[in-house]
Amino acid sequence: MSARVLIVEDEFFIALDIGQQLADAGFEVVGPAPSVAKALTLVAEPGCDVAILDVNLGGETSEPVAQKLRESDKPFVVLSGYSTDNLLPWFGGATVLSKPLRIDDLVAALRGCMGAPPGAPARGA
Repeated sequence: MSARVLIVEDEFFIALDIGQQLADAGFEVVGPAPSVAKALTLVAEPGCDVAILDVNLGGETSEPVAQKLRESDKPFVVLSGYSTDNLLPWFGGATVLSKPLRIDDLVAALRGCMGAPPGAPARGA
């Protein structure tokens, strides 16, 4: 079974591109979720093994999603086009990747936060 990756990204084409590349890498993609409300719905059902969180989602941040994932012991990777100096506490300790991102870095970060070696297949937790 493939690891289920929730994509929380408000830029449709970026989310679509990330989703396709992750599917090609062997992950099962959940979403994308362009808002906190949609992301929280997808965290609850169908759920995920790991998530990718864009920090800024239009007029809101993905902090509530990060909080819910931490409460559920689900790892996540943070994407940001801005300085990481001002990340909110709920993002602390997560792998942070800058935009534009390289898919190889994202795949390695996802596998790493799930405890798998960088070259391992995308297996569920």
